[in-house]
Amino acid sequence: MDTNGYGGTLLKKSVMVETSAAKQPNVSIEIAGNVEKFANITPNKLILRGNAGEPITGTVTVSPDPKYPFKVLETKPKNGTDIQAKTEEKQENNATTYVVTVENLKKDPGRYYDVITLKTNSPVKPEIQLSVYGQILEAVKKTE
Repeated sequence: MDTNGYGGTLLKKSVMVETSAAKQPNVSIEIAGNVEKFANITPNKLILRGNAGEPITGTVTVSPDPKYPFKVLETKPKNGTDIQAKTEEKQENNATTYVVTVENLKKDPGRYYDVITLKTNSPVKPEIQLSVYGQILEAVKKTE
């Protein structure tokens, strides 16, 4: 069962089980459990919006949960044609936080979507995926 994006919530799923019983050949079973957060990710999706020709950047903060400490080893956009990303490690109050800075590379108006993969040293979650949406608007015409 995929629990991505459900950290910190109660997840319920129903499963249909086939049996050999003549009276009840199918039984529906509900499975429920709390999904622990591996990290706090803020925002959970990054939206880069601005005018063509102007710098457009955004940041995502990734804070490991103390139960599941990890280090970010690599930051890589899946497509990488419209964005570039870099990660900076910060120490605050004896806790490690990672700040992922994403920069728009798209020059012309339009929309795009990409996923940034953070490779970690954790056997629990070796990769974290961050969604990035871009909306580049027409360049603002300067009036004289």
